[in-house]
Amino acid sequence: MTTADEKSPLLCAKQNIPELESGGLPKQKLERTIGILSASAIVFGNCVGAGIFISPRGVYEQTGSGGAGLLVWALAGTIATLCTYAYAELGCMMPESGGEFVYIKRAFGELPAFLFSFCYAFLIRPAGITVVSITLAEYSISLVWKGEPLSPMMIKAVATSFVLLVAVVCCLSSKALIKFCNVTSFIKLILVGFLLVCGLAIVIKGEGRLDNFRSDTAFIGSSPNPVSYGLAFYFCMFSFQSWNSLNYMTEELKTPNRTLPYGGIMGLMAVATSYILANISYLMILDFAEIVESTTIGMDCGRISFGKVGEVIMCIGLCVSCLGCLAGVMLCISRNIQSTAEQGVFPGWMAYVNPTVNTPIAGILVFVVFVLAYLAVDVNILIQCLGTVEWLFYALTFAAFIYLRHKEPDTHRPIKVPVFIAIILFFTTSTFVVLPLFSASSRTTGIIGLCALPFGAVFYYAQHFYKRWIDEPKEGFQKNLFEFHNHKRINTSESSDDDRYQGKTEMVYR
Repeated sequence: MTTADEKSPLLCAKQNIPELESGGLPKQKLERTIGILSASAIVFGNCVGAGIFISPRGVYEQTGSGGAGLLVWALAGTIATLCTYAYAELGCMMPESGGEFVYIKRAFGELPAFLFSFCYAFLIRPAGITVVSITLAEYSISLVWKGEPLSPMMIKAVATSFVLLVAVVCCLSSKALIKFCNVTSFIKLILVGFLLVCGLAIVIKGEGRLDNFRSDTAFIGSSPNPVSYGLAFYFCMFSFQSWNSLNYMTEELKTPNRTLPYGGIMGLMAVATSYILANISYLMILDFAEIVESTTIGMDCGRISFGKVGEVIMCIGLCVSCLGCLAGVMLCISRNIQSTAEQGVFPGWMAYVNPTVNTPIAGILVFVVFVLAYLAVDVNILIQCLGTVEWLFYALTFAAFIYLRHKEPDTHRPIKVPVFIAIILFFTTSTFVVLPLFSASSRTTGIIGLCALPFGAVFYYAQHFYKRWIDEPKEGFQKNLFEFHNHKRINTSESSDDDRYQGKTEMVYR
């Protein structure tokens, strides 16, 4: 006699149903395709974008001298590399995509982790990429348009087209985008090399600004205000903004225990070296006043060294640099949105991964919507707003590092970083949170950025209210309805089998 499961097509079908996300969509796993070289290329490509061409002006304006500014760049590179090293321990200890969300949640609970994901996915990274896309649009327009300056609306329209182009490629093929990031990272190395050639050409001509490097003149005019150095450091760290990119892609790394630390540190060391060499070239080619006043420092260096040809080469290199940064950040942050939605933090539909091309399409589209929305906001306001919030969560992550060392001392850690490094990084990042509040020029925008936290808390509790009072009762009703129909169908099938058996018995008896 057949069993009830064999009789019920509905139960048989249920055995083949794939695991579902909270939004009712099939769960898809991302493939592990990123090795150490690709990982370091992603870090390098995400960091080296528009920052190295935007930040120098602010750094030297705050420090007041070339020597002091160069020391700040070197210190920023050291801090960023240490941050990557500390994050490698957390990433190997908790090998899940999601970055700070995973670490903060394990240490301090769901609400702080949710606030991080909310601010990072919907404010910090979209705002940063908005700055990059506008820079890309301005420089690409300068290559082909020599007439009157275009209106801000036209520049933002071009920036929108670049964002949409990269989003389409990201939706169609993650592998293609990773290869593109590798290629653009190589081009960025060539660009930094060309900057060095520009500096050497000026020295060979006997026109180098050697006063910026002499011990008796390099620090003349340095600011006596400690807050100014903090703000200069703030500008430097904007250029290192994506040092933690690999922690959002842990589930796509081949052998994460090796790829995460080696790929991250190699990429950051390449970034820091490139930035210092680029600044040496700037100080060699331009005098200090020209650096502070220049809005297109890379193109100015190319033009002074090699004329129009040098200017065009720098402009093309900068466009490729920004495009690679845009692609790499979109690749990483779409994974962050997908991972957090997979854990039920964001609405379940954001976790959707297209099973055909294996890309987190929903996460990509959400990220693009916010980038396009921020194109309506002034660039300088965006930079100042996102900085305060970003460093707040970095400080919270290092606090989680210290807390987990105390709370879970026996947990397996493939990489173990000296805890004093995390303590130093905690106090450093905490300083960056309060620093803008001491400057009249950035106090208001810093407070505006922190206002994202109560908005995130409202969203968090609204989502919990929906899940508890609307979504869960609805799922319970659907489950009861399913069981009722299934039970009814099983009973009907058993009754039909009994009737057929009884009919056959009666025929044999007759």
